[in-house]
Amino acid sequence: MKLYLYFLTFLLITIIVMPSSVFAQSGTLTVYATPLPLDSVISMDQNSGNPHSVIKLVSTDTTYIFDKTSIFNYDVTLEGKLGTDGRPPCIQPDVLTDNSVPGQLFSFTKDGGVINIKNLYLLGVSIDNTVNSGNGMALLFSGKNMHVNIDNVIFEQWGQFDISDGSQNGSFWVTNCKFLNNVNSGSVYTGEAFRVRNDLGVTAEDTLILKYNTFLATNAYALCAPIFGYTSYINFSHNTIVSMAKNPLFATAITNGVFDHNIFYAAFAGGQANGEYPWWDGNGVLSAVLDMYLTLPKSDAVRMGIDTAQADWSTKAEAARKVQVNDNIYFMPTAITDFYSTWNAKYTPDSLNYIHACGWINTQTDSMFNASSNWNDSGNKVNFDPGYGQGITDMIGGTGVTVPSEDGAGLIGYLTAARGNGGAAGTYYSYHQSVPDFSSGNWVPTWPLVAYSSGDLKYSANVTATDGMQYGDPYWFTGTATGVKQVPAQSPAKFALSNNYPNPFNPSTTINFSLAKDGNVTLNIYNVMGQLVKSVVSNAYMSKGEHNYIVNMDNFASGVYFYALRQGSNIITKKMVLLK
Repeated sequence: MKLYLYFLTFLLITIIVMPSSVFAQSGTLTVYATPLPLDSVISMDQNSGNPHSVIKLVSTDTTYIFDKTSIFNYDVTLEGKLGTDGRPPCIQPDVLTDNSVPGQLFSFTKDGGVINIKNLYLLGVSIDNTVNSGNGMALLFSGKNMHVNIDNVIFEQWGQFDISDGSQNGSFWVTNCKFLNNVNSGSVYTGEAFRVRNDLGVTAEDTLILKYNTFLATNAYALCAPIFGYTSYINFSHNTIVSMAKNPLFATAITNGVFDHNIFYAAFAGGQANGEYPWWDGNGVLSAVLDMYLTLPKSDAVRMGIDTAQADWSTKAEAARKVQVNDNIYFMPTAITDFYSTWNAKYTPDSLNYIHACGWINTQTDSMFNASSNWNDSGNKVNFDPGYGQGITDMIGGTGVTVPSEDGAGLIGYLTAARGNGGAAGTYYSYHQSVPDFSSGNWVPTWPLVAYSSGDLKYSANVTATDGMQYGDPYWFTGTATGVKQVPAQSPAKFALSNNYPNPFNPSTTINFSLAKDGNVTLNIYNVMGQLVKSVVSNAYMSKGEHNYIVNMDNFASGVYFYALRQGSNIITKKMVLLK
């Protein structure tokens, strides 16, 4: 019977992956969850010689499994069809014949590749409840000048990195995602959400935008950009970070960035021990949530277009840096500060094991904000308790708190074990982790997410961010139990076109515009002769609100271009410069 099922599955997939010209599928491959691993389906599609540009997963009543990494060297969209309750299709590792667990799900290698990933639940725990802690990665990127959009994706229990960015000069938009229970029992320093892989030689990125995301029970780094690496623009706004052992942000050499309306709760809870000086951040000073270099390396100044042969190159580089950190909430619960006191009572202040609390901002970064007119930090609510639910307190643990048995030792138990064993805890903590049980023949994660249905992440403090939205990830306040959803755009009062950023640029730039009303919209790019060279939006019906597009001009010559936004009789034109 099982052999027959495999044969039937193979036959169905063979029919599905025949060239799209036969079935006029318009480039879309629809895949149902079957015993055949997802990577086998993708491999057959690729071997057809005419791989589909869109792969759509539609099963929500059982999970998709994978045996090995699927590698894409072409533009591709991977998307799930949400169930009527908002549930996204789930993918998780199989158990191989040698009882090992595959570690890496999807890899993208095309230079200049355009990658879209949305509406998926990417689960790192296998069908026998095993996690590949040493090599567990959901999404890997290695092509140059990539353009990546990741929206409405849940990442849970990946042992090393959720998003491994090994690209050069890439642009990433990560929105409306949930990073859950990415805890590594073998190392407190991994189990990271978004990691720019400077260990692979990455030295520069174009744009990193992370907005409307939640990071819950993740070991380290909501965003880790290269320590000595250039990123033209970072926007980390409206994110919720709850319970993180190490730095929530590791973007010390940032050049231009916006960090607004986030919540940092029990973030950097592991603190910094004496044994982590001076190598932890390269500064030789105590780290913090906000920790940035006072001076940029010469390599960054070169990428900024500054003549480093001049004696004042460093001054010019610093003058060109712009950083905004406004209207964030930061809070460290008493259970964590009590843990520091209890732990440090066993050691002298000069002991390697003595832990220092890493707070909101360190002295060197604070001096930069005070000294530079380009650096702005205002309205931040430091030591402000948002008032999360009892489940968050239980997850953290501490005196008098019972940690749910399925969720490990609790954050404090985890930190205690890790600090006493060189960073290898040998245990874990989580917030209602997914535990597969295939005894019934199939399995899907709990839905809606417990963090939503419990109300634990809906804070009780009656505060609203200065932009009129809830602090942190607004998803938790939508009032609907249909799961992760796109955050509605704010409705501006006027028709407007912003200056593209960065400008000059190479080879991509971001264009933002807002609409005061619904209607057909065109966004075109012209050369200096007034000739149309690229149509970004062609008479498309769009809703009122804010919209943004990453525009790739890789195949165009350096020079001045004009971009024009038109809606009805309204038109705005602005100039941009492509500089290769």
